[in-house]
Amino acid sequence: MLNTKKQIVALGLMVAFGLLPLVTMAQVPGTGVRQDIRDARETMNKARIGMLGEKAVLRLTAALNRADGFRERVTLHASQFPNPRFDKTVVDQKLTEAAAAIITGRASVSEIQTAMDNAIAAGGIETNSSFTEVRARVREAMANIRVAHQKIVEAIRLIKAAYPTTPVSTTTPPTN
Repeated sequence: MLNTKKQIVALGLMVAFGLLPLVTMAQVPGTGVRQDIRDARETMNKARIGMLGEKAVLRLTAALNRADGFRERVTLHASQFPNPRFDKTVVDQKLTEAAAAIITGRASVSEIQTAMDNAIAAGGIETNSSFTEVRARVREAMANIRVAHQKIVEAIRLIKAAYPTTPVSTTTPPTN
């Protein structure tokens, strides 16, 4: 128990001066805490961006697989139709261009994964600038998919032009 005024004042001064560093530390987090928060946030962002990149690669690969299957079906159908008005060489040329666009698209998808790994490995401000390369690779792959699809559609239009459809008769068949 404190009996004298001197003891109470001394204790008050000790508390005031003794707790001052603790109060300031509690109010403002230290640089270590801030750095830990920054590191955790950067790790989460990199993981999220990595997952988005993987999803983009999967979607673009699936689109390229669909385009390749579509090209193969059109090639099969084009080979089955013998018609003197049908110029198979032009259709084959369009389908060859489509196959080349698909191959280029597959190469750009693999470049997306490489660019994504490099962007994630970079740190700090470099991360944002390196993702511009990833976006450019994604746009390139999407453009290749579009070109392949356009060439396949052009081949289908050439096939359809060689085989005009006959109009369906609107008259009723005779009854017995």
